[in-house]
Amino acid sequence: MKKILFIIPCIPYPLTSGGNQAFFHMVDYLRHKMSVSILLYPKGKEKEDVEKLRKIWDNVEFFIFTEQMAEPETRHPSYYKWLKKIALSATRKMRRQLLIHDKDVVRKDMTFTSSIFEPLPSKYAEYISTVSRSGFDIIQVEFYPLISLGYLLPRDVQTIFVHHELRYVRNENEMTFLDKVTDEERMLYRIGKDFEHSALQTYKHVIVLTEVDRQILIDFVGGGEKIYVSPAVVKIADACDKQVVPTAARLTFVGNEGHYPNLDAVVWFCQEIAPCLRSQGFHFTFQVTGPWRSSYMKELQASCPEMELVGYVEDLHSFLNGSIVLVPIRIGSGMRMKILDAVSSKAPFVTTTKGVEGIDFRHEEECLKADTASDFASAIIRLANDENLQIKLANHAIGRLHGLYNPQEMLERRLNIYSKVLNVELNLID
Repeated sequence: MKKILFIIPCIPYPLTSGGNQAFFHMVDYLRHKMSVSILLYPKGKEKEDVEKLRKIWDNVEFFIFTEQMAEPETRHPSYYKWLKKIALSATRKMRRQLLIHDKDVVRKDMTFTSSIFEPLPSKYAEYISTVSRSGFDIIQVEFYPLISLGYLLPRDVQTIFVHHELRYVRNENEMTFLDKVTDEERMLYRIGKDFEHSALQTYKHVIVLTEVDRQILIDFVGGGEKIYVSPAVVKIADACDKQVVPTAARLTFVGNEGHYPNLDAVVWFCQEIAPCLRSQGFHFTFQVTGPWRSSYMKELQASCPEMELVGYVEDLHSFLNGSIVLVPIRIGSGMRMKILDAVSSKAPFVTTTKGVEGIDFRHEEECLKADTASDFASAIIRLANDENLQIKLANHAIGRLHGLYNPQEMLERRLNIYSKVLNVELNLID
């Protein structure tokens, strides 16, 4: 069997994010077709998640870089750890004193500064370099924080970068929502864009999730024959058995605070869309899944008391069924797993044009689209007051999802990409 090594910056379990779901379903299929290895860097309690994953994927080889391996050599290890704790504590306290920084949510979480090259821990880089030279046929790197690994990987291996979200496009989106863009921010944007351009060219192949991103990337770096489209996979096996459960007031949002486009979406809803709903006498609950723990969320709940932070949901599809899913996304690129989750839950959804970008769902046929706060609010009210429209959109969407993004076909498409990269026929038959 051909050997493939995946290197990712996060632990792909539990399935609490769209990225985790997409990666998990793909590897769960590929591990029966190829010899799969994964290089991970778990921190703290993430080690427990890795052990759970080991039990699920009993035929996958795990390369685990630990925090202990990252510790530098010191004269007095205990004293060094004590000093490190003091330094981290002082840094947190200093940040709390920066009132402007805390209040400026956009600048606090935008990706300008994290889009330029940042060295990885030296021992982690050495570990990756050693493991990557262990006879793999393909080495695949996922997510932007590790894009610089293209400079490190061996040249005699087929290297692939999976670009889940074009970073410079996201940065451009973020800039449009700043009242004023500083000269420093313009500089950081240009540096980040240049770095992304150079880093992508260190890989022999690039995979994106949508045709929209592929066309943008061809214009950005060229080499269209080496850029492939491989959409994310969401399980829809039981979706047809579900019934559409209409609702008059229950709104839901899927996502976590750690991904800034999600934060922007929730802030936009609470500060601009929710007031439009109230002004029209619409009573609702707005349930937000995932980890949302920052102190800013308490301020946001004060301005939007209809918002409920429900945390991690074990059975997401059952939770979404019987709600109207909102996708007020204004920033980013790639494929919105939250939309595929909504469709797979037989839940109708309202989205922005950006939110559904790259996924071929049509306004009035499979969803409602709106790009201003007032239009978004009107679409919500219209959908909530029309049970037949909810049923129509949800049923049409699941039918189109089956036709366009059948999970088995998406999995086989990825295997076909690997066959093309290796110039060999990989087994498509179970």
